Amino acid sequence: MKKIIVFIIGLLFFIVGCSSSNSSEKQENGGLSTPRFCGSFLQPWLSSDWDMARWEQEMNMLKNAGIQYLIYGPAWSMDLNGQLTTCYPSKLFSPSTQNESIGKCLESAHKYGIKILLGLNFNDKWWNSKVSADWLVNQMNIGNSVADELLSLYKSKYGDTMYGWYWVWEVDNVNWISNDRQVALVNALNTNLGHLSSVSPNMPLWLSPFMNEKAGGLDADGYKQFWINIFAQTNFRKGDVFVPQDCVGAGGLELSSVPMWFSKLKQAVDTKSGLKFWGNVETFISPYGVSAPLSRVAEQLKAEKPYVENFISFAYDHYNSPLIVHKDYNDSYIHYCSKGVLPLLPTPQPVESVTVSKVDDGIKISWLADDFAEAAGYNIYRNGMLIMMLQQRGGYYPKEYVDKQSSAVGSYEVSVYNAIGNESSKVENK
Repeated sequence: MKKIIVFIIGLLFFIVGCSSSNSSEKQENGGLSTPRFCGSFLQPWLSSDWDMARWEQEMNMLKNAGIQYLIYGPAWSMDLNGQLTTCYPSKLFSPSTQNESIGKCLESAHKYGIKILLGLNFNDKWWNSKVSADWLVNQMNIGNSVADELLSLYKSKYGDTMYGWYWVWEVDNVNWISNDRQVALVNALNTNLGHLSSVSPNMPLWLSPFMNEKAGGLDADGYKQFWINIFAQTNFRKGDVFVPQDCVGAGGLELSSVPMWFSKLKQAVDTKSGLKFWGNVETFISPYGVSAPLSRVAEQLKAEKPYVENFISFAYDHYNSPLIVHKDYNDSYIHYCSKGVLPLLPTPQPVESVTVSKVDDGIKISWLADDFAEAAGYNIYRNGMLIMMLQQRGGYYPKEYVDKQSSAVGSYEVSVYNAIGNESSKVENK
């Protein structure tokens, strides 16, 4: 009898243990029945002047949204005029502008249990496709020096909160096709990887390339082979993360193309032992710079789910934070994570009236609304074509827009949209 009881108890512990393990695994990876973000980006231009109270608000918001990792940086950046900005007290150079946002970021993240990946250095000349291989390696050496400073300033104080590194140099499928360019890229990556492996062997490196199927570069198969070649020659380590942008927000890929590109890139990642494959979901709409409707974001997550281990967002702080945009972007996302579906938000009420007048620099469209607070944003149409999307940001509700591409008063319409993508009827100017 005792043996039977012991057996039953043991069996129950086994079942509970398996259940707990599976639950934990589901919470950690992209195999969730409801795919969701575990990380996000936060750019210094948005947060460089935040005080500690504001940082703690943001970290609390991220924790409640299930965000475990935050990518912050670059720590050191130079513009085309040679103006240097650092987000920490650097002694390497003489910055034109300096703040201590990295210290505040790490302090607040440490309190809320969020892990930080720091971008090192960036120079805007990167976007010039003719930069030399020597210039690029020099930039990597600057980055290595930045890493040394950041480690000396913060690692002993914040431990594993200072979790990893982000390679801020964005590779694409257009400007890196030639053999010479690929050799330069390999040398640059290995210059950083070699140093970071030496000074911080337990801190992973993440990188997030992008692709544009409309720009005439490598197609999905070509980009797969490109990365197979790069991975074969670079010293990526077990636990490093390859997390490509899905390019839907920027317009480089149509949503329907995402599965093909991600399946090919997964095949490339599978050739590099220990390298992880995640997805970077773009949660904005270009060229308007507004938050994407959550209905589209949910489709992006669904499209990438079969191929990736996990998801990050570009970027929850910028496009979902209730401290920045309409609260429904955050509330509806949390509902989606909890229930597996988006909430049924009502279709917004239309604006009351639209007026149009000629001004010095174009045509000004103005509108009145019964309740601005219920609107996530507004669509502006000219002769039936969408020309602009505006949204509530920082508590400011737009009430007018100047169309600088037109000098003649024509037919304009304004509609209201909400966080999940519902749109009111359009109201035409009288």
